[in-house]
Parts: sequence; structure tokens; C-alpha cells
Amino acid sequence: MVNGIVKGTMVAMIDAIDGNISMTGEIVDQINAVFDFRVPRKWQYDPTGAEISWLTASLAGWIKGLLDRYHQLNNWISKERPPSFWMTGFFNPQGFLTSMK
Repeated sequence: MVNGIVKGTMVAMIDAIDGNISMTGEIVDQINAVFDFRVPRKWQYDPTGAEISWLTASLAGWIKGLLDRYHQLNNWISKERPPSFWMTGFFNPQGFLTSMK
């Protein structure tokens, strides 16, 4: 889900910069976020404001988390079940700890 949002956002930013589509306020905000090395809001929250992704302080950490999750799930599907799991790759650990509390 998040991969499709990221790809769609990046394609829209490139098209807007190239002049193929209109530059909207939302696209400007996304371009500014990437320029400032922040995670665009659309990548972390859905239109209702519900969290759809993990929260990190920088874009680099967010992309590393996305790639780590992709590789974990891809290896699991293409190979065999691993002997151990990266638990935070499946859910938001802060939300888990809050619910346990």
C-alpha cells in the first residue's frame, strides 16, 4: 500500500516539475518535504489522518525502513520462513507497547 503511494507521489512530483500536470499545493508540499529531507505527510497518514506508516524523523530512516520491510517480506515469500522475525517490520512498536500498557 505504502509503496504505491510513494511511487505515485514521486511520479506526480516529476510530472509537475516537467510541466506535464498542474503544480498543486499538495505537490508543492511534497516537493518541499523531500527537499528538506522530511517524510511527506501523505506517506505516513491517509486522508482521514489515520497512521498508515511508521513515523521517523528523517527521510533516510523512513526509506531504510521501507527497504528493510520489503526485503524481509520478499525473502520470506521467495525463500522459506526465517528462523527469527524482525517484529517492528510487521507493526508499529510504539502502538504495540501502548496497547500492552
